[in-house]
Amino acid sequence: MTFEQLRKDVLSPDLCTVCGACQLVCPPGVIGFDGLDPVLTAESWTEADCAGCGDCLAVCPGLDPASPSAEVRLFGRSRTPEERWTGIFTEVVAGYALDPEVFEASASGGSITALLQTAMVALGVDVVLSMGRDRDEPWRAAPALVRDPAGLTETAQSTYQLAPYLGALREVMERQPGARVAMTGVACHIQALRKLQAMDTPAGRWARDRVVLAVEPACSSSTRPEGTAAVIRDRAEVPLESVVRLRYREGEYPGGISIRTADGADHRVAFWQAVRDFAGNKTHRCLSCGDWMSGLADVSVSDGDPNIFAASVGGAGQHKHGRVFIRTEAGAKAVAEGQARGLLSHSPVDIVGLNLGLERKRNRRASYERSGRPTPLGPIENFREELEIVPDEHWIAAPATPVAPPVEDGR
Repeated sequence: MTFEQLRKDVLSPDLCTVCGACQLVCPPGVIGFDGLDPVLTAESWTEADCAGCGDCLAVCPGLDPASPSAEVRLFGRSRTPEERWTGIFTEVVAGYALDPEVFEASASGGSITALLQTAMVALGVDVVLSMGRDRDEPWRAAPALVRDPAGLTETAQSTYQLAPYLGALREVMERQPGARVAMTGVACHIQALRKLQAMDTPAGRWARDRVVLAVEPACSSSTRPEGTAAVIRDRAEVPLESVVRLRYREGEYPGGISIRTADGADHRVAFWQAVRDFAGNKTHRCLSCGDWMSGLADVSVSDGDPNIFAASVGGAGQHKHGRVFIRTEAGAKAVAEGQARGLLSHSPVDIVGLNLGLERKRNRRASYERSGRPTPLGPIENFREELEIVPDEHWIAAPATPVAPPVEDGR
């Protein structure tokens, strides 16, 4: 009764990442999602009927991301304690998209979009899985299968919202089994992909043969749809049903929440303010996550600015770019081809110093490791963070409210 075991080991202790891998691999195709919750969707199918295959549990990164075994397959070794939060890489460069449209649309320079475009124009990729928006409710995140390099510009920017994701690849696997696929995804998506590629099943063999490039953004943690809804309703004071377009990092760096309504009006919420609102709308699995980047992607990208929250508060106008971690031969080839095709610029960069997203992640992870609650396994067996925990509220403290000068009598 595999789904029953999935419920016991992952769903009940709130360890589901909402990655959608269970939906992708289920042989009879009976796993779907009710909002963010995996469910059996076939009316004639019960948990008692779900027995024997074990695929949904085997691919799930919720409790066990299986990073060490994936690293051995990819790199011939697992990471050292010094590589705890960065993973294994060959080089880190500062990168940004050379296409002005991509650069302008991006959150931190467009390196990921440029690499995915490179995969399509130079590496024979037919389909890219990226995070887009729901057609019926455009404020909701939803996976997008992109088949035109130009279409990737619309899915540029970070999406700070959970949505079942990898299940969208089932359409490609079933209808275009010979297509070459590239994808972007955060740590749990990449971990699920690598677990899938290790499986000796039809879906596993397809993923090994056809998913040829995986690119990931660093992830401090994601947010339930309710977090985005609250920003729209309470901060922008806009009815959800009126939203026709939503972007999280639009405009002058570091960008802000941009909301367009059906009447053509544009509304904006400061990024720092939304980050604080998002903090109360996260899942236990996201908060207790042991990964900033999975370290298992071909290429990983973090913001080049180490503190985008401060940049949002202070209005810093630096040249936006990403820190591009090159990990595998496939990743190195994509970066080199991106530069050769005039899609990606990159130069050496020093990664020493504070990164706000990483520090928030490390401190939250340390607090959950000491909490006694179920937590997902980290990338190094039995490794525990030994640090003095700084509460998350410290890292994203609201800026001081200016005090108005007193009004003199007779003014």
